[in-house]
Amino acid sequence: MYEKTFWKDNVLLVSGVERLDLNRTFACGQSFRWQRTERGWFGIAFGRGIYAETAEGVLRIFPCAKEEVPLWLNYFDLARDYAAIEAQLCADTRLCACVPFASGIRVLNQEPFETLITFILSANNNAGRIAGIVMRLCACAGEPAVMQDGREYRRFPTPEAVAALEPEALRSIGAGYRAPYVKESAHMVADGFDLEALRAMPLAEARKALSAFPGVGPKVADCILLFSLGHTDAFPVDVWIGRALKTLFFDGQMPGRQETERLLHELGPMSGIIQQYVFHYARERKLATKHEKREGKQ
Repeated sequence: MYEKTFWKDNVLLVSGVERLDLNRTFACGQSFRWQRTERGWFGIAFGRGIYAETAEGVLRIFPCAKEEVPLWLNYFDLARDYAAIEAQLCADTRLCACVPFASGIRVLNQEPFETLITFILSANNNAGRIAGIVMRLCACAGEPAVMQDGREYRRFPTPEAVAALEPEALRSIGAGYRAPYVKESAHMVADGFDLEALRAMPLAEARKALSAFPGVGPKVADCILLFSLGHTDAFPVDVWIGRALKTLFFDGQMPGRQETERLLHELGPMSGIIQQYVFHYARERKLATKHEKREGKQ
């Protein structure tokens, strides 16, 4: 949460955000358009280029038009009480150890189409390569823009612009076998698929709707729902989360579907945000299950 905001001359100051850690927030694999610069973090979201930095519990965002203040407060999820979430984690002996590994992280509320495409590209990929592919996609199909300080950037392309790209062009920027998935998904959105409508759907219904997109399986669907459509109960499961579930909750054994569903019900409506703490704990500890350790797998 935050205490108050102050806006003047296209600069937004948000006080009372001592718990906000931009390094962890931007480097956790939920967004791929942020980079460090001499002026702080530079990122592109919702077609706008901004700088963001923190000092002494104050977040500074610039340039920011006055009418954009609610957009950035929501983007950084600043109205949510992350202290209460961390208190919930610390009250659970299984999860308390996860808090130091992700304290200060925020789940960003991103633009749904961009999140759809970037997480289709994320399949069997790493964060560095994904960021490179996204950068090249924006370079070849995104609208150019210029910051007040002269920095040039490209907006994320529209569904129509992505749909117009040939699969060969998408492969040339690194999309690989995902190229037809990206093109067809862009066509579906350009033709009227309403991603925003998924925001109000129950989680299971929203997952089913996203499964209509090629290249969107359960994990990618949950990433899209968590990172852009407000479904804080979406719980993406990758190899690190799988290891963490085994180690923290099931004594090294792979849980069945019913066991996993019971656990998510127990974690409650913020289970997707809790997932970020578990993910960082597992990744930074290079967590392996007892079985994997016996087999020499890391």
